[in-house]
Amino acid sequence: MNEIDKKIKISNKIYPYISGLSDDLLFWAAINTIFLTTVKMLSASQVSLLSAIAGLVTILSQSIVLKIIKKLGNIKSVRLGLLMLLIGATLITFGDNFSIIMIGEIFYNMAFLFKGMDSIILRRNLKYLKREEDFIKIQNRSSLIYAIATMICSFIAGYIFNISNYLPMILCIIICCINIAFSSLLYEVEFKEEINQYKSKAFKWTKVLFLIVIVYGLLYGTLETAQGNGKIFMQYFMQNHESLEKTAIYLSIIIAFSRISRVISDLLFNKIYNKLKNKFIILLNVILILAISFIIAGSFVYSKTVAMIIMGLGFCMILWARDPIMNFLKNALLDNCSKETQQTAMLKFNLSRRIVRCILATMVSLILLKVDVFYIMILFLVLALIYLNITLKLYNMLNTNS
Repeated sequence: MNEIDKKIKISNKIYPYISGLSDDLLFWAAINTIFLTTVKMLSASQVSLLSAIAGLVTILSQSIVLKIIKKLGNIKSVRLGLLMLLIGATLITFGDNFSIIMIGEIFYNMAFLFKGMDSIILRRNLKYLKREEDFIKIQNRSSLIYAIATMICSFIAGYIFNISNYLPMILCIIICCINIAFSSLLYEVEFKEEINQYKSKAFKWTKVLFLIVIVYGLLYGTLETAQGNGKIFMQYFMQNHESLEKTAIYLSIIIAFSRISRVISDLLFNKIYNKLKNKFIILLNVILILAISFIIAGSFVYSKTVAMIIMGLGFCMILWARDPIMNFLKNALLDNCSKETQQTAMLKFNLSRRIVRCILATMVSLILLKVDVFYIMILFLVLALIYLNITLKLYNMLNTNS
């Protein structure tokens, strides 16, 4: 085995761990809404406004981000993304006003545009080894590592939060530092024959690429926004009947079970994908519809225990669908674009969900000034039903292409 093969082997082995453990700020995913609303004393409208402003800045800076990525290359872009995650976590943790927290949220959001190049590193390394068919398996392994890590965090987040409201975020900062250190092991193979093509070939939209990006943006962006607001919806529902301490524990239990469902989803992904193929994306849209319906239905149940079980089940279904949506559509994207335009395609892919989330967060922020968060969940349900028609079009197009 030559030196390049050794570096690629190490990089491919370390990739799922770096990618999985930096797919989000681990403890942040479990306590973000309760941290912002009870520690930083932000209203539900301000929490939505944070996402809206950060999303807008991320969208407007896409051309600059793409230039930086092309200048730095994939490896350095990933390392920059990891550094931005660390900066974002630090500002959110120690920021003492809305403006500083907002800057932290911007760093947090933009970090994933740079970090998203890690998929291209893996794809190119597998191409060199003539193992491109392993991409979706390794990518799913990354999602599984993230799911297991967040599941563990979710089990203990509520208890850690009650020990010290800042302790979960301090642990996020420590994990960011570890990821930056291990990113030195990443390696990307260079194909000399592609250099001139890479510089000259411009990105062009095709119908299937456009639809993949649109469906990913709509499904994942809505899912993310529904997850955050669904958590707030459940939190407010519990706070009407329980103390803050009990609410934190109950919410962390629901989140913990949702993380278990995410682990199960990642474990079953390859089997379901191999059986359903392109039909999988339709199933994921249907699951999103059912998930939001369960969260809404639970609030009408008289028994508070049964209500929390039904709402918790809906929340688990949201988490079950997250990784499969991303992995299925990311694989479809890279299958349907040239190697020379993968950076641009991946940037637009990752940006699409942030555009949708920015639009939805703005709408939610404005609507919450007038009505209860219940009506926001109704809005998400209507949108998920509308998306089903677009998802069916993508299914037919992917079948035609294959």
